Amino acid sequence: MLKSPKGIILPWLTLTAVLVMNMGAVGVESPAAPLPRPTGRTWLFLEPEQFSPGELAARLEEASAQLTPRARARRIKNLGWPPVRQCDLPPSRERIEAIEATGCRVVRALRYLNAIVVTGSNNEIETAGNLSFVAGSRPVMAFATEIATNEPGLPTQSHIADLADYGESLTQNLVVNIPAVHEEGYHGEAMLIGVQDTGFETRLHRAFRAIDLIATYDFVNGNTNVYDEEDVGSGLHGTRVLSVIAGLDSGNFIGVAPFAQFVLTKTENTASETPVEEDLWVAGLWFHDSLGVDVLSSSLSYRDWHEYEDYDGMTAVTSRAADSAFAAGIVLVNSMGNTGLAGYPESKLGAPADARGVISVGGVAADSTRWRSASQGPTYDGRIKPDVVAQSSMVYTVSTADNSTYSARSGTSFSTPIIAGVAALVVQANSGLTSAQVQDVLRSTSSNADSPDTLIGYGIVNALAAVILAREMSVVESQPPDEHRLFLLYPNPTNGRVLVVRFGYDDKPLTLRGIDGRVLQDGIEAGVLDLSDYPAGSYWVGSTTAGWRRLALLQ
Repeated sequence: MLKSPKGIILPWLTLTAVLVMNMGAVGVESPAAPLPRPTGRTWLFLEPEQFSPGELAARLEEASAQLTPRARARRIKNLGWPPVRQCDLPPSRERIEAIEATGCRVVRALRYLNAIVVTGSNNEIETAGNLSFVAGSRPVMAFATEIATNEPGLPTQSHIADLADYGESLTQNLVVNIPAVHEEGYHGEAMLIGVQDTGFETRLHRAFRAIDLIATYDFVNGNTNVYDEEDVGSGLHGTRVLSVIAGLDSGNFIGVAPFAQFVLTKTENTASETPVEEDLWVAGLWFHDSLGVDVLSSSLSYRDWHEYEDYDGMTAVTSRAADSAFAAGIVLVNSMGNTGLAGYPESKLGAPADARGVISVGGVAADSTRWRSASQGPTYDGRIKPDVVAQSSMVYTVSTADNSTYSARSGTSFSTPIIAGVAALVVQANSGLTSAQVQDVLRSTSSNADSPDTLIGYGIVNALAAVILAREMSVVESQPPDEHRLFLLYPNPTNGRVLVVRFGYDDKPLTLRGIDGRVLQDGIEAGVLDLSDYPAGSYWVGSTTAGWRRLALLQ
């Protein structure tokens, strides 16, 4: 039974007076950097399809019906009405047939990016790339990887008696002030958290006895079984990551949000000499989106086939897809990576941590000093990353050696689920917040908010301060207009210029408002809206008769 800590008030981050840690050398889950190699697959990026207003509305309505009610509600909160955009539509059957007619085999169609993954001969792929509706192509790259499974030496620790329910997880929870939030009554109830990783074994360890799984899918093997059985790949890494959020074993271990519900996807293959592909990550992202996940935790980093110049938030396909999902309302939390001790530029972050909409997580030790192995910012275009940090050195997780003990791991893979759990508690405190507001809340209440840098970003998260701020915030409600009053904003998110498409019978000018509801611009008509003079952030566009749509500006 989870109990609320009581009796001792600990100043946030003052851990050294009560914790005795042996911070000796530990193993770090950071695979060697092999040479990237092609997978035999190619991305085909497509031009936007042209539809009449009526046909577009019908397609959007059909796509909306395929979402769960929870997903529609989250998207309406962030996007307005309709809850789907043209980039959320799959390519038309006509386009897929035209590509197949070249001799290429379509592996999968990916939303967010308006892209199709194909295989074929060089001539077939070249022919497909010359189709009038294909904007460009790129090989799907991969590398052979094997995630380390060595158990590092375990530290000794003297526990505080009145916080003993947290057991081995006490330190990592105290660093970000989790016990105080649990005492407020927030444990993740009614939240839906997604975890995307290497697979998961939740049937054995006692910490998972109460886990509430809503859905699972293995994108590597193409089935719903994400467990360690006879399929390709090991779930050791994913199991450990999941336990940081979901574990519940009072007296021994308590995760950050153990009473949440979970969606699990396996998109990484850990078997040696097996490709690890970005396209599976994007496919998994849509799975979480369509089910209505509030927060997605991803302890994965794609870097070996990218140059530092690619980390501008607009080049890597995972980063582009992440920004689109963020605009649709998913709070995306991703690890920075563990290359901080490498030389420049290998010490920098990977994708999709460079995305504007991703809460990128670095790391600190138990005494709140920076963990030097954490990858660094900034992005290539100069933006602050990481966003925030949590403990990444000697983080306790379930042991994969038996069903009842816990062991320490190091890596931003394990600070990431801590922050994802905190984000879920923030959403629980105010379900009306958009993904952009959750990101702002976490940044503004962290320890380095006044002077963010490229080593720890906005600093160590203070979960209690974030929850209190979230509770105090008011939100603008977005009501869906009737079907004759639709308008669209494309692209959304935008880097400065957005096309306002009006159709139906409502032709009254629209208004641009700030996230606080303040009017910034009136008299907006159909056509190109130039926002290049406005700072990055979230805005509202609409009117009382046409409804309101959330617009994400990514400058």
